[in-house]
Amino acid sequence: MGKDLLKVKRIAFMCNGNSCLNKGAEDTTVSLRAAIAANNLHDEVHTIRTRCTGQCEHGPVVFIHPDGTWYKDMKAEFTANLVDCHFVIGKPVGNAVFFQD
Repeated sequence: MGKDLLKVKRIAFMCNGNSCLNKGAEDTTVSLRAAIAANNLHDEVHTIRTRCTGQCEHGPVVFIHPDGTWYKDMKAEFTANLVDCHFVIGKPVGNAVFFQD
């Protein structure tokens, strides 16, 4: 059985297009999912691995919906901070945001 989407508050789209993969997106994806699990946010945050998001110069890119927040240069070592700040505290990680709707 799949995830109960009624409990999902946010979706993290993680670019895994070629440019982002070449910059470490696979490690970012694994680390972000681990940080979400470590904070017991699996039910509230759904992750989706995407292909190219068209933001190659900013990669690896993570987009948070419905917040409209685009994160740039999201290396694996930054994902725990992203989860702590954005998902737990509710504040975007300012120095990593390249677009906020």
